[in-house]
Amino acid sequence: MSDSTAQREYSPTSLTIVNILFRIVGFILTAYLAAVALGMQVSSAQHYSTFVLGIVTLAALLAFRNLLRESVDSSRRNFYALRVTIAFIGMILAITSFGYIRFHAARLEVSQPFFEGFDVFIGFLMIGGVIILNWIHWGWLLSSITLLAIFYFFFGSNIDNSLFSTPAYDIEFVLNYLGLGTTQGFFWLAQLASDSIYFLVLYAAVLVGIGIMEMVHEAGKAGGRRLSGGAAFASLFGSGIVGAVMGQAVSNVVLSGRMTIPMMKKYGYRSSMAAAIEATASTAGQILPPILGLAGFLIASFLNRPYIEVALAALIPGLLYLTGVLICILVYAAYHKLPKITEEVSKQALYRLIPTFTISFGLVIWLLLSYRSPAIAGLAGISSALLMSAFQGPFRPKLRSLLAAADEGLVLVTILSLLLITVGGLGQTVMTTNLSGSLGTALIQYLPDSQIIMLIGAMLISIILGLGLPTPVAYLVASLAMVPFLQQIGVSALVAHFFVFYFAVFSTLTPPIAISILAASKIADARFGNAAVDAMKMAITTFIVPFAFVYNPDLLKFPELTSQTWISVGEVIFIQGISAVAVFGYLVRRLGILERVGFALSACFAIVAMITGSTLMYFASYGLFLILLVWINVSIKRNSF
Repeated sequence: MSDSTAQREYSPTSLTIVNILFRIVGFILTAYLAAVALGMQVSSAQHYSTFVLGIVTLAALLAFRNLLRESVDSSRRNFYALRVTIAFIGMILAITSFGYIRFHAARLEVSQPFFEGFDVFIGFLMIGGVIILNWIHWGWLLSSITLLAIFYFFFGSNIDNSLFSTPAYDIEFVLNYLGLGTTQGFFWLAQLASDSIYFLVLYAAVLVGIGIMEMVHEAGKAGGRRLSGGAAFASLFGSGIVGAVMGQAVSNVVLSGRMTIPMMKKYGYRSSMAAAIEATASTAGQILPPILGLAGFLIASFLNRPYIEVALAALIPGLLYLTGVLICILVYAAYHKLPKITEEVSKQALYRLIPTFTISFGLVIWLLLSYRSPAIAGLAGISSALLMSAFQGPFRPKLRSLLAAADEGLVLVTILSLLLITVGGLGQTVMTTNLSGSLGTALIQYLPDSQIIMLIGAMLISIILGLGLPTPVAYLVASLAMVPFLQQIGVSALVAHFFVFYFAVFSTLTPPIAISILAASKIADARFGNAAVDAMKMAITTFIVPFAFVYNPDLLKFPELTSQTWISVGEVIFIQGISAVAVFGYLVRRLGILERVGFALSACFAIVAMITGSTLMYFASYGLFLILLVWINVSIKRNSF
């Protein structure tokens, strides 16, 4: 194909047509899902097959839209023609296979796993279409893992190892569990995407469209005017709020980091630290209700519990994570004598925008607490936010902003739903073949018979399994491998899932991949390695949280607060505080190396006391801490004379 031919074929008109098609299909799918949420009766097989067909169609159109933008903007990357060809093949395979499944859904659901010959052919097209579209939107790593798992499902019986060998499954059996029967595999987590996630993600996009970013930015500045190093407080507050409704660390970094990182650099934070604070604060959104990085819905599904119970259980640990980050910021700011924010706060923006956010967000939380479906809660949030935005005066959003937000929301919900569709096949394979149980058995054989050592092993494996993967996938892969293992060593199901979930989330901050830090360091114009080191320093105060709720499960029982809950919270905050002092080397004054070692030992004694309940360790920790405080106070008075 000549350059002139390519230019004519991939003109701005082509991009406009694809844009229009994407929005039309998105509107039809959204209207259909809203009708179902509000009571339209559809059989489950037809409903979820309709949803998956809509998502893969949107994913294919989105792939072509991105490719056309490369052509129109003259920014083509390598292998452009090959990528266009692969996208076309993926579109044909996905739409053909899931279109067939949609129109034969009732028969396939009843006849499974006794499929006809052509059904089997469609099943292979289905696998190919999902893998290709996932590769386009989520990269080679997840696609490769999923494909390897599917190969294991088909050929695991050939493995010469009694622990990991599988029975010889029939092809029809495997294809049924991968989704040809419309209830499992690729359709397993599609149910969560359709019924729980879709409208909550669109609600988050609507909030961005009506000005939520400006509101949290101004609110963060208001808090930053009262604290030393307040520019980072704006990042922590803003990114925490946005992350709580977005539930995506990297998206949160891109959205809020463009405002918070330049402000931190302006007020004296070095570039790497500004990037680290933004990445760490944005990650908090994945462990804070109501979205929980989508993994909260997976936890609820695994445990067969209402989602709101999982969200409430996450509240105290999520707040403790934020507390640890805040303590690090305060110690760092005091060490470097960073100033408060002096910029004026737009009170008008706060007065106009806060009611829209609080009323709509409060309505969503109230409906979830009332055990209404997340779809109804999301629809109510969208409706109330749009209604309240009409009263924002000079901050009332323009139609163009709302349409752009709707488009971004469709993009986000499309790729997240595609992610869950793909991961459903991966998860189904691991469960049906009992690969997760085999991994747990293998770990018990090789790790020492000590719960704390096994927990540390589970922590490391969860982080490694999550490297480079999106949070929901990182959690799912880690949980399938580690939760059965943790339960075998005496950890309850809810605690085990949360333990794995937290460290899967931490994998976005953990080198060598650390995608959240990578995004933040680009915005901050900082070296990735330096930003990663600073982020790990801050994360030290948060790594204690999962171990804390393993040994103090009361931390996961909100709103049932007992005296033990408050004691456990106090222990965690104490450990976080002295850990930050040891890492950053400041408490009232700059500390020497031996003083920092002393605070580190005090933190270690406190951790051992929390795990074992040893009175001796409690005395050792608090006693050493008091001795260090007295020493610092005496040295300050001595130097003042």
